[in-house]
Amino acid sequence: MQDMPTLTKYWDEKRGRMSVILRNGERPLRGIVVEDEYPGAISGILCFAKSGGIAPVATASNGKIIWKVANLAPGELKELVYTSLTRDALEGYAPKKPTAADAALLASMASRTPRLAGDQPAEAPEKAEEKPAPMPVKAPVEKAAKRAVVIAVGAGKGGTGKTTFSINLGVALAEMGRRTILMDADASMSNLSTYMGIEPHTLKTTLHEVLAGEAEPDKAVYKAFNDNLRVVPSGLSIEGFLKMDRSLLKDVIEYFSRDADFIVIDTPAGYNKELALSLAASDHLILVLNPDEGSMTDGLKVQEMARILDVNILGIVLNRYDMKNPFFSRSQVEAHFGSPVIAMLPEEPGVRRKDKVPSVLAAPSSRMAAEVYHVAELLAGQKAPSESTSFVSRLMLALFNTAAI
Repeated sequence: MQDMPTLTKYWDEKRGRMSVILRNGERPLRGIVVEDEYPGAISGILCFAKSGGIAPVATASNGKIIWKVANLAPGELKELVYTSLTRDALEGYAPKKPTAADAALLASMASRTPRLAGDQPAEAPEKAEEKPAPMPVKAPVEKAAKRAVVIAVGAGKGGTGKTTFSINLGVALAEMGRRTILMDADASMSNLSTYMGIEPHTLKTTLHEVLAGEAEPDKAVYKAFNDNLRVVPSGLSIEGFLKMDRSLLKDVIEYFSRDADFIVIDTPAGYNKELALSLAASDHLILVLNPDEGSMTDGLKVQEMARILDVNILGIVLNRYDMKNPFFSRSQVEAHFGSPVIAMLPEEPGVRRKDKVPSVLAAPSSRMAAEVYHVAELLAGQKAPSESTSFVSRLMLALFNTAAI
């Protein structure tokens, strides 16, 4: 393998786009800049990275495209792509190919050699690993000063109330004035958007398209309930699911982390690769369990995966807990997991409302809301504000404040 990275450029006639293959050599690099030219006469330019996620930040102006690549591991390959698309094509109403005239102009640039600049050896210890394990975060408020604190909400099996808790936690953090991203990482069985009253067919862009390299991350962000809350839903189509590159999830989370205080990830239930990818990008795990043997057994596997990945176990949320006649007591659960129970949510009517308004907004005086806010306070390091807005006002805001950005 060569020591320096190489660039290979080719014209993809079938798709009507130019590809620049960036392949690294034997040493890790950082701060890579790749420059290429495009014909200024074309109607527009769209540049992105097919592989490598969102880490390559692409800009195009005055006939020049610049990709900025933060890091390259030894032997890593990234495909940098650009094409010309009309507005109709971008919105999905036409085939995603440039016009014949634009395609001819783009093809004429195949002989122009792209330029590589800014490659610097990455500083590393004498025996550095390509993918060092993330360090655990014990103090969320300190981490938030640098970037978003990332919280994975997990469960060993479906039906524990994981998604409902994730939504309420995200809303509670937003209500406390924290900029919060709520992400549906359950890409195969996504339902977070429907739980929030967002109709899936209205979503032009989701996490599916971002992980497939077909859309910029900001296109998959939607506003809901509070100006501090943003939602990144997953799609429902099988086609979109099959096109995803799940390994890019960490890049997407890091991208959103630059402009948020907290990212709450509704992870896939179970013990699988998708869960591992979510945990690997997270600082903390909150485990949502029901006090029954199946939930306890499967939940222990999720906790063990988090510990292997060096993710801090923030605690356990016991959902649908029978306060008078529990199957397992709080102390038994804590002894079994070796982790604290940080919330106990009783089985309350109306938690899943027909109007899709989360309990922390619809029933702020409920036990559910109080317990969720307790967890939010642990994360934010602050007390939740007293209710200064009437219930009717908050409910009206929630009902009419869900929209695409």
